[in-house]
Amino acid sequence: MKERGSEGGAMRWETLAEPIKVRADFQGGEATPLVFKRGGRAIRVVRTHTRWVDREGRRALHYFSVTAETGDVYQLCFDAGDLTWRAECVMYEG
Repeated sequence: MKERGSEGGAMRWETLAEPIKVRADFQGGEATPLVFKRGGRAIRVVRTHTRWVDREGRRALHYFSVTAETGDVYQLCFDAGDLTWRAECVMYEG
C-alpha cells in the first residue's frame, strides 16, 4: 500500500489485480458497473468517473474509474475477450 500527501491528509492506494464479480448494465453498447463483489462483500458503485478502452492484441480491455458507496475509488477492468472482471487498484477515502 502506498500513501500520497494531500491537503486533507494522506491518500492510500493499493494495487489489487484481483478477479471480482460485477453486476453491470449494458445499454447502448456501453457497460456501467452497478455493484461488485470483493472478498465476499457486495460494494455498490455510486458514481462512474471515466471509462476507456485499451487493447492487448485483439482483446479489448474496458476500464472504469468508479466511486464505491464507501467513498473509495476503484479502477475496474472488464476483459471482453474472456468476459471477466478485475479490480485493478483502489484509492482509499481518508
